Order: sequence, then structure tokens, then C-alpha cells
Amino acid sequence: LSCVARHTTSIQQCVSETAMAPSANLAAVAAGSFVAGVAVFALREKLLKFFEKFETEEPSKQGRVPIFVMMPLDTITNDGKSVNELATRRAWLKGLANNGARGIMVDVWWGLVETAPGTYNFEGYLELCKLCKELGLKLQAVMSFHQCGGNVGDNVSFPIPSWALEPARAQGFLYKDREGKISEDCLSLSADKQQIFPGKGGTGKRDAIACYSDFMAAFASNFAPFLGSTIVEIQVGMGPCGELRYPSYMMSQGWDYPGVGLIMAHDSGMEKMLKEAAAAASKPQFGSVPASCPTNTCGMPEDCVLFSAKSSGDSHRTGGHGAFFLEWYHKTLLSHGDTILRAAFAAFPKLQDLAFSVKVSGIHWHCMHPSRATETCAG
Repeated sequence: LSCVARHTTSIQQCVSETAMAPSANLAAVAAGSFVAGVAVFALREKLLKFFEKFETEEPSKQGRVPIFVMMPLDTITNDGKSVNELATRRAWLKGLANNGARGIMVDVWWGLVETAPGTYNFEGYLELCKLCKELGLKLQAVMSFHQCGGNVGDNVSFPIPSWALEPARAQGFLYKDREGKISEDCLSLSADKQQIFPGKGGTGKRDAIACYSDFMAAFASNFAPFLGSTIVEIQVGMGPCGELRYPSYMMSQGWDYPGVGLIMAHDSGMEKMLKEAAAAASKPQFGSVPASCPTNTCGMPEDCVLFSAKSSGDSHRTGGHGAFFLEWYHKTLLSHGDTILRAAFAAFPKLQDLAFSVKVSGIHWHCMHPSRATETCAG
């Protein structure tokens, strides 16, 4: 296999490098290792057959990167019951299939599917899945627990379910910056273990992770006949735009490139978590967000003490308070991602041809500054 990776063209060369030269085989037999010699010869024959098959396969199956095309955000109608402009979308998909695309990627919007707690409408997505199967296309399904609208390229609006948004807003479980500006793109990770959301059918209470888990389990149940065949990947949403990050740069709140953005740890849930983390570390004095954090979402790294290469002290990113906060801010985000991904593993069956993925944001600006401020604000 290592020979294949190096694009070795000769089967004999591959087998010789991998399975031992014939003279070595004879030497092993001559030394009395008869069983070892027979095993090597058998391996050699299997490798020959394997590589012969490999070289006769169609070029498209020999390692080309499979192409998946992202579907428009308005692929499903606003009532969730069908594919929007079905005839047009069918023509698109047929064109993709005829030109070698492996499949498509589509957002499965939480706010579109679960308009009432525990009631799921996947009709439009089922229609799309059946169409993909008919045309021989594969499907990557994105569990989109964030809103559609307010981001670059968004031409439709699907907010997160009102039954989840309203209690989160009322009880302080939406991400907030130091000026009190709130992001409604997704729930704060501080809601992960807070049972403030209505249960299925409005009975009892659920935390955010239970809401995500129930949604994914319902998807797995409704699409069981397609998992591992037509549906080959589940991308698990973890934050704003589905990405594993904080909503630190929001165009709707005045951000513009190349601003570093803001720290998003001022909702009541995040503030409580930080205070508890500091107390557990026997450093209660670090139980608040450092005052040295950015104040201008469009500012540069050198504009605040936390990130400035010319600054130092306790509230600097290398100081006691600054370093403690940033480590907590980062690790808390990773823990959130880990928890949601484990929930996805539990919700879906274990199938060889069903992969899981997450989305990492392409934050590239100020990456040469020693603070990597933009990435740091995003977690």
C-alpha cells in the first residue's frame, strides 16, 4: 500500500518491495521456516491479484477527490414539505451526476424541521434524498443547529426554533459581547446542560444537548433506509454558521474585515461557568473576563492590552489572568464540540459507509501576529 501511495507503476516492483524478494523466500524455506515461506508466497499471490484489480478499475475510483456540491440555502420550501422548484433542481442534480460529481451537501435546518418541540417535518428532505438515490448521487447532510440569515450569502431566513430561542434569550443563554450585543445565530454553549427548553410534546424540560440529540435521532430514524448508501456523511453543527467557534465577528453588529472581533463570554451562562472554573482552580480572582479584551469589533490586535505585542502584565494574554481566561475560553469550546459529536455518535447507527464531520471556520486574518487575535476571539 505504501508503494501505491508513491504512485509505483509496476506491480512486480510493488510486490517485490512489499512481500520480500524470491531469494529471501527461498532463504527462509532453506533455513527451516517452511510455514513462514509458504505464508510469504501466499501473501505475494494475494498482492498480485489486488494490484491487478486496482489497475483495471475505472480512473474515477482510483483516488480522485470526490466532488460534493453545496445546495442553495432555499433548497427546501418554507413549509418544509417539498423541494423548492423541483423540476429546476432535478435538472441541476442530473447535470451534476452526468458530469462526475459524487453528490451534494445540504443544510438540514433545525428551525425549519422542528417548529414545535419534538415534532419533526423531514418531508422536503426525504424528497431530495429520494431524488439523489434515483440519480445515483450521494448526500452529505448537515445538522444545522444555527440560524440561516444574517451571514454572508444568506438569501433566506430560518431562525432557530422560537421555542428554543425565547427561553435562551430570557434566561441569558445566547452569546453576548461586553457591550451587551447578543447573537441569535445559535444557542450559547452555556445552555448545553441547562434544562430550560420544553420537552417533546411540551412535556418536561430538556437541555440543549438533549434537543440536538433528539433532532439527530429523529433524522436517523426517518432516513434509516438511506444511511450508509445514499447518505454517506453527517456534518454536525456546533456553533455560528455551523462552525466550532464563538460568534466573535458579526456583520449584523457592525463588524468589518479585518477586525479581530470581540470576546463572546458575557452571557449569564458563560459568566457563571467562568466563575466556577476559577473557583475550582483556586483562583477566584480570575472569575471574570479580563478588562483588557478588545472593545472595538473592527479593531486591530495592537489596539488592546490582551493582544498587543508591546504589552505585558497580569491581564495580558501571557499573564496570569489573561492566560487563564484564554485557556478556559478555548477548552470550553473544545469540550462543547466533543459533547455534541458524542451525541451524534449515539444518535446514528454504526455503519462502515457513514462518516461524521465538523466544520472549522477559515479565520486567516492576523494569523501572523503573535497573539493570533482573530482566531483567539473565535475560540
